[in-house]
Amino acid sequence: MLIEEEGPWTLHLESPNGVESTASSDNIFEALRSMRRELASRNTLLCCNGARVNVRPSVLSASHGAWMVYVLHMWRPSTVRDLVPVLGYAKPHRIGTVEEQDAYWKRHLKSRKNWLNFINPLWWIYFLTSSWGKPKRRDF
Repeated sequence: MLIEEEGPWTLHLESPNGVESTASSDNIFEALRSMRRELASRNTLLCCNGARVNVRPSVLSASHGAWMVYVLHMWRPSTVRDLVPVLGYAKPHRIGTVEEQDAYWKRHLKSRKNWLNFINPLWWIYFLTSSWGKPKRRDF
């Protein structure tokens, strides 16, 4: 995948199998989503973090190109340890469609508004201690 120039961001894909696609947007994440919509009609999946069902960039990240996205969890808050590069490799079983990604995002927003999150002691312990020590190497 080639990133051509800065904002608006343009992604250009050329595969050895002859699959080509180009997409532009205000940030890398949205350009990737646009490209994935086009490639879905050709039964082609991209195995990168930006194609995972449970990722989204922060508002600040999106305003600066969205090079990094947060891995979202329903049961705990996202922290710096949950940041992954948009174009970094992701295993195929973690990849989903743009529609699945949007559905997960809606469920995630709904779960964040649940008042039980604020009285859950484990949520607060994780939130307050998540920046201690070095990030763990995890297989996403």
